[in-house]
Amino acid sequence: MTSSRKRRNGGGQGIGPYDVVADSHIGLIRDCNEDSYMYWAEESHPSTLVAVADGIGGHECGDVASALCMRRILTDWRRERMYDVTAKPRLSAFLEDSVQRANEAIFSLNREYNIQHPMGTTLVAGVFTTDHVLVAHAGDSRCYRLRNGVIKRLTQDHSFVGELIRKKIISPAEARNHPFAHIISRSVGPTATVELEVNIFERRPRDRYVLCSDGLCTHVEDIEIETILYDATNPYEAVKNLLYASLRGGGEDNITVLCVFA
Repeated sequence: MTSSRKRRNGGGQGIGPYDVVADSHIGLIRDCNEDSYMYWAEESHPSTLVAVADGIGGHECGDVASALCMRRILTDWRRERMYDVTAKPRLSAFLEDSVQRANEAIFSLNREYNIQHPMGTTLVAGVFTTDHVLVAHAGDSRCYRLRNGVIKRLTQDHSFVGELIRKKIISPAEARNHPFAHIISRSVGPTATVELEVNIFERRPRDRYVLCSDGLCTHVEDIEIETILYDATNPYEAVKNLLYASLRGGGEDNITVLCVFA
């Protein structure tokens, strides 16, 4: 599900299928790509859904967990016709409920097959209305926004090192090589319930967004993401160059990048 076309001005209108581009790469080290992504964008409807999931590394069937999570949320979106909904409370409730259903589905499989190391997935999802962006996440997959040439991370990592950074015990640079950098504190599937963080932001014309797995931000600094996003003429170019940058940086993990030029 990738696409590109000439940019519209964005803001105050629906996002079309050519305003959203995503791609995923296995990286240079891994044998399996455990990342998944999905999106639903139709310019004739006021709300757009996008999401990226990263199967928990080192656990069994991470690719199954991430794909199941994406399929569950997208199925709920279509069945409940949420693409015609713009009310923020209802959209927020949808994200909470649908992710919980995805969590229950993965958790049930873990119990049914008695998986020793329960499979799970991180998640970052966004719903774009004409005026707002709802961002939901669990884990260390991220959402960035570029506005007026300045990048801002809209999510905080639910991870061990993320908490250390917030407490100013370590710096972001030190976190990159921390021995516990792989430990996340929230995810979808391993436990009976999931604690989802949902935040709402104003949408403005010409905003650009990136949703990504940690395979991107492990190797590409925020300032480089900012430069690539700013220089791109369309979301296809942004995705391509962000993937290339991560591979040049080492490509030690699966890499998934989804861009929205809103």
